[in-house]
Amino acid sequence: MRTHSESDYTIPEDLQPVWTWNDGYSATETKRFRQTYSPIAAVAADDTGSYSSSRFSEIRNTTVVHRIRQVSNLESEPIPAIDDVFATTILGTMTLAEMMDDPRSRLKAIAVIHDGKVAFEKYIGLRDWDNHLWASATKTLSGTLMHMAEEEGLVDLNNPIATCLPELEGTDWEGVKVEDVLHHRSGLDISESRLGSSPDHPVTLLYAITAGDTSLPPGTSLIEAVKVCKKHLEPGARYEYASINTFVVTLILESVYDIPVEDLITNRIWGKSGMEGDALLGLSASGEPLLFGAFAARLRDLARYGMLFTPSWKAIAHEQVLSDAYFDKVRQAAKPPVYGEDYMSERLINHFDESDLGASYQWDAVFADGDLYKSGRFGQCLYVSPETNTVVVWYSSAYKAEVWVHAYAREIVKQIFR
Repeated sequence: MRTHSESDYTIPEDLQPVWTWNDGYSATETKRFRQTYSPIAAVAADDTGSYSSSRFSEIRNTTVVHRIRQVSNLESEPIPAIDDVFATTILGTMTLAEMMDDPRSRLKAIAVIHDGKVAFEKYIGLRDWDNHLWASATKTLSGTLMHMAEEEGLVDLNNPIATCLPELEGTDWEGVKVEDVLHHRSGLDISESRLGSSPDHPVTLLYAITAGDTSLPPGTSLIEAVKVCKKHLEPGARYEYASINTFVVTLILESVYDIPVEDLITNRIWGKSGMEGDALLGLSASGEPLLFGAFAARLRDLARYGMLFTPSWKAIAHEQVLSDAYFDKVRQAAKPPVYGEDYMSERLINHFDESDLGASYQWDAVFADGDLYKSGRFGQCLYVSPETNTVVVWYSSAYKAEVWVHAYAREIVKQIFR
């Protein structure tokens, strides 16, 4: 029989439980958090950082990804047993209900869609109409759009990057294939684990620009960080998770389509899926799209996006957004042998307790059974199970990104639907 266990993991005592603001913020609190926001608070995901995650337009230059069709209605068919799904995380072994009630998790909202219907939905520290930060779950948008560009013959994944981006000729990107950048196998020294390794490292610069660091010289741009990246492995040899790769994918998309990526998302994804609200895409001070992490939308719209990867797409869209060929390509490109040595893949292998994972098309984990998972820095989750026709999504503000409870997503599918 399963026994409940907790770990000794702690968070600062002065952090308020996320449910403190389940109904929003008072005028006084809003003023205080606006005045105390800083990039450090955002990265720490303290109370001010948690506020900023659901008030994205207040802290970033943003552009709009538009909802342009009638809202698709999501019917509800509750499955209360989902509350009792259990998993082991840094918090210990406990049920989903217990984890959500644990103030250390800082989980803010969760939804489970099965067979096109809402099977489970709870808003713990968020209103259902708040636009919340996706963080790195955003990356799947670029991978999805790159698949479309590939199918339309606009991009050959076997071509070198400079074919699409001549401005990278003469840099260490020269000779790196598009597919190696798309699947986080560029071989450049740009792993997220390099964040903070030195003030002038490209990854440190990327995060500073993304967080809106006001100490940067005016006009500092992400392309500057890209151009100074250095090679340290042969392209394709190893998976290493890196937001700079995703930014380069975004540059390719804008180059081959010659339209802003926010319009591309509107035309190809958001505008076809019956979304409830517009989404927000962050921009750097130089106007560059931050499609590797700065995207915000309602929780149900994240769920609708996930439904596009399941047979339930018919419940929200008038036409199939992703071709059936997409799933075979994702599995074939996952390549478990080159996965498992960087910090991201080690974390996921340990937390999911599985060894046959791979990654491709900007998904963090591609499972042998076809399920797909993408995380966000502060615990955000996008989990898609095409075989069981299930989507699991949640938003979180895990303190300093230390609590990842993604094991629950797979356990929901395994214990309830598979």
